[in-house]
Amino acid sequence: MPDQQKLATLNEQFAIEGQLQFNATGDLIVADITNQHATASIALQGAQVLSWAAKRAAKGSAERGADEQQPLIWLSDEATFIAGKTIRGGIPVCWPWFGAHPDREGYPDNRPAHGFVRAVVWDVTETSTTAAGQTNIVFRLPQTQVPPALWSHNTELELHVSVGATLELNLITRNHGSETVTISQALHSYFAVSDINNVAVKGLEGCQFIDALDDWQRKVEITPICIDAEIDRIYQNTKPVCSLEDKGWQRRINIETNNSRSTVVWNPWIDKSARLGDMGEGGYLNMLCIETGNIAEDRVSIAAGAEHCLSVCYRIAQYD
Repeated sequence: MPDQQKLATLNEQFAIEGQLQFNATGDLIVADITNQHATASIALQGAQVLSWAAKRAAKGSAERGADEQQPLIWLSDEATFIAGKTIRGGIPVCWPWFGAHPDREGYPDNRPAHGFVRAVVWDVTETSTTAAGQTNIVFRLPQTQVPPALWSHNTELELHVSVGATLELNLITRNHGSETVTISQALHSYFAVSDINNVAVKGLEGCQFIDALDDWQRKVEITPICIDAEIDRIYQNTKPVCSLEDKGWQRRINIETNNSRSTVVWNPWIDKSARLGDMGEGGYLNMLCIETGNIAEDRVSIAAGAEHCLSVCYRIAQYD
C-alpha cells in the first residue's frame, strides 16, 4: 500500500471535488478523474495514463463508468501495480532515450530500455478545471529521481495531461544547463481495439520506416497498415496527423501531434506476447501501439536555456 499520509496530503492539496481524487491501486497512487466529458486514471509512478474513455452523453453522470464509450487506452489484464515495476499498457513516457540506450558499447545493466522515468514516482504540481469542463493535471519529475550515473544534465521534465472531450498530453523538457542536450523520447500509447484483424493505420503512407524485425532495414510505406503478424516499425519525418480505424467498434481515433517527427507502430503478436509474460492471454488481439515521439535521426537537440514540448491530442471521430 502507498504512504497514507502522502495520499491524504495529495487529496488535501490537489483534489477537485466531483472531478479528481487520488486513490490507492496496489502499491501505487492513482489520480482518478471524472467530468462531464470523460473518465481517466493516471498513475503517479511514471506519470502514466492508464485509462481514458469518453462519455456517451455530455451531461455526465458522477458514477464512474456508467455511460462510457469503448475505452481509448488498453491496459493489460496482467498489469501489476508494484512500486518500481513498469506497467504494461496505458501511455508510458519514454525519456531521455527510446529503446536501448544509444551508447550500446559496454551497455550496462542499469540503463533500462526507454529511459528511467517510467518506474519512478513523479510529483503533482498543479490541478485545475476549465469553463468547458476539462480537467488538467501537471506532473513534474523530481530531481531526486534522476540517477546521475544515467543522466547528468541539468534538465526539468513535466507532463501536462488534459482530460476533456479529447485526451491531450504535453511532455516538456527544459534545459537549464549551459550546453545543448540531445534526447529521444516517446509517448508510448497502447490503444484498445475491438480486434487487431479489424483495424488499419492511415496517414503514414509515403513515409520511410526502420523495420526492427528485418535487420533495421529502411523501407517506404505504400499502403495503410493492417496487422496480421508481429510489427515493430519506426516511421520517420511523419505528418502531424494519422489515424487508427476500427471497423469492429465503428470508430476512428485521430492522433494529432506537434513537435513529433517519429511514429512507432508496434504489436508483439503471439510469440513475443508469450515471452513478455504480462500481455495477458490473447492481449495482442485487443491492442495496438501507435507512439508519438522523436527517435533515431529525429531525436531532438535542446539549446541551453531552451525547452521542447512534445504534444499529442487523441480525438475520437465517427467511422466512415
